[in-house]
Amino acid sequence: MLPLSRMSVEAVRQITTLLFDLDGTFVTEDNLEAETYQSLERVRENGIKTIAVTGRPAGWCDLMARWWPVDSVVGENGALAYSKKMSKIERVNFHSLADKDSYRKRLDSLFADLLATFPDIKMAADQPFRQWDLAVDMAEESEISLQTAIEIATYCEERGAKASISNIHVNIWFGDYSKREMSLRVLESLEQEASTAVYIGDSPNDSPMFGHFPLSVGVRSVQKYKDIMANLPVYVTDGDGSRGFVELVDYIISTK
Repeated sequence: MLPLSRMSVEAVRQITTLLFDLDGTFVTEDNLEAETYQSLERVRENGIKTIAVTGRPAGWCDLMARWWPVDSVVGENGALAYSKKMSKIERVNFHSLADKDSYRKRLDSLFADLLATFPDIKMAADQPFRQWDLAVDMAEESEISLQTAIEIATYCEERGAKASISNIHVNIWFGDYSKREMSLRVLESLEQEASTAVYIGDSPNDSPMFGHFPLSVGVRSVQKYKDIMANLPVYVTDGDGSRGFVELVDYIISTK
């Protein structure tokens, strides 16, 4: 991983879209700082489209798409996207809504099996607002070790599910998608290209994005996951969490 300062002036001047993770990147320790939010507004003021890409639930994404200075929100690790079009929210789901009930039964059954093997785990507090995935709390209101999180992910994958680890949750779902696939669909709908987009994140569930976007950035804490990630960001910020996000925005705007 290279220092952010090694991102070339030519590359920065071609950026038309900023995609960004939330927890551990835009939000630090459950705190959305004013400076961070203002940085997002500064990006928009400079003509750059903004897309939040998160593992957070559908219910949260609807609010963000309506109220935040973003063009779209990709949620539940790529299961859905909410985009603001002419003051209305356009919703895209990977799965058919007609399959929702049977899909939830599969997830509930898998969680019951998980509890039998990992009796101390708990669902994330935001689980009631989710449509398409199951979130096991890792470091938000209860704690499990990174090793246990890896074991949970492996357990689920051996049973045909997908699993991804963030800095706070282990997210579990059925379906061949990730943050990357839905982000590319959103970019296409906005008539944007991955080659002129930059992505910033912090944890293993950002790995598919790091592997696809030539301009990929990790905040400093991403380095602690380097041994378990298939793809690492090209660049890394000096600052951690939201300070890293602000650092990237400052670099983009000052260079443009």
